Amino acid sequence: MVDIRIVTESDLMCEELIIDVPLVVEPAQWPECCIYRVPKNLRQINKEAYSPKLISIGPFHHGKEEVRDMEKLKVRYLKEFCYRTGKCQKEIARVIEESEVKIRHCYEEIFDISSEDFVKMVLLDSNFIIELFLRADDKKDSMSSKPLLNCHIQADLILLENQLPFFILEELYSRRPQSKLKFEERCDLYSATKLHAAGVVFKKNDKEGPLDVNFQKCQPLDKCPCFTCLWLLNWLPCLKCFWCLERMQPLLNFPSITIDDGTEGLLRNIMALEQCHYPFEAYTCNYMLLLDYLIDTREDVDLLVKEKIIANQLGSNEAVANMVNKLSLEIVENNSCYADLAQDLNKHYDQCCNHNMASLRSIYFADVWRGTGTIVGLIVFGFTFWNTIRPYVIK
Repeated sequence: MVDIRIVTESDLMCEELIIDVPLVVEPAQWPECCIYRVPKNLRQINKEAYSPKLISIGPFHHGKEEVRDMEKLKVRYLKEFCYRTGKCQKEIARVIEESEVKIRHCYEEIFDISSEDFVKMVLLDSNFIIELFLRADDKKDSMSSKPLLNCHIQADLILLENQLPFFILEELYSRRPQSKLKFEERCDLYSATKLHAAGVVFKKNDKEGPLDVNFQKCQPLDKCPCFTCLWLLNWLPCLKCFWCLERMQPLLNFPSITIDDGTEGLLRNIMALEQCHYPFEAYTCNYMLLLDYLIDTREDVDLLVKEKIIANQLGSNEAVANMVNKLSLEIVENNSCYADLAQDLNKHYDQCCNHNMASLRSIYFADVWRGTGTIVGLIVFGFTFWNTIRPYVIK
C-alpha cells in the first residue's frame, strides 16, 4: 500500500508559525537596571541633546563613527592606569569579568556583544573616566591642558545613554594606590549694582596694568566695618582728596576699558588664542569673566559708565551688557587670577553691617543737600532731647 498524505494549507501555516522558545526566558528588565535609552518621543524633539559628540561610554553608542577618534586616548589612559596601579591589563580585566553579568543587567537593553568585546569596552571606558579625574590638576596632560576639550568631554559624560554602572568604577578605583582627587572651587561673584549697594566704591585706576583689578578694604576699620566714613565722603565729596579718608573706603580699583564696534572681534580672537594655547594663563578670559559677573543688566553698565570705568562707544548700555555676557559663553576658566579678589568681595557683601551702612548712606547722605539736612535734623533733635531731660539732670 502506498501511504498518501494530503497536506492542507492550514498545515503549512502551522509550520510557519513554529517558534523556538527557550526554556529560560530573560525578563524584559532586570531589577538592577539603572541605565536607560532615551524614549523615542523625547529623542525626536532634540536628537543632539542625547547623543555624545566626542566620546562614547558604555554599549549604547559604542563603535559609532563620530566617536571613534577618542578610542586611541582610551588605550593610552588604560596603559597609564596600569602603570599607576602596578597591575597588568589582565588583572584589571578579571575584576570586570567577575561582574560582567551584573554590569549587563544594569542596562535596559540586551546587547548582542561577545563577552570578550564587552569586557574590553568596559575596561577602556571605566579606566578612561578614572584617569580623567586623577589628571584634573596635571597641566601637562593633553586633556587637562585643553579646558575647552575637557569641558565638552564632561558634557558627554553626563548623558543618560553614556553611562557605566557606578559600582564598577568604585571597584576599580579602590584598586589604585590611595590618593585624593582634587577639584577646583570657582567662586561666583555678585553684580556691580549689588556690590555698590553693599558699600563697594568703584574707582577708575589707570596707573596699573590694563587687567590689574584690586580690592582695597577699609584697612583701619577692617574689624569694625560699620564705622566707615562713606557717609561723610558722600556728604562732602571734596573730602575725597584727603588720602587718609580714602583709605577708609572699600574701593574696587578698576582699569578703564573702551568698548566700540571693534572690541568684540578683538577680544574674541585673543580669548580663543588663550583657550587653545594658554589655558592656565588666560588673563584676558579671566578679566572678561570677571566683567561678566559684574555686569548682569543695563543698570550695572550705567554704574560703571558713571564711574568712568567703561567708555561706551556703542551708544547703548544694554548693548554693552549683551556683548559682555555673550563673550563669556563656552569659555572655560582654570585658576583665575581674580579668585582671591572674588572671595574678598563676597566676604564684604555677606556682612550685614555693610548693607545697613550703605542703606543709611543712600537714604540720608545721598548728596550734599540731603546730608546737610540730616546733620541739621540730628542737631535739632539733640537740642530738643537735651532741653527735655535738662530739668531732671540739673537741679
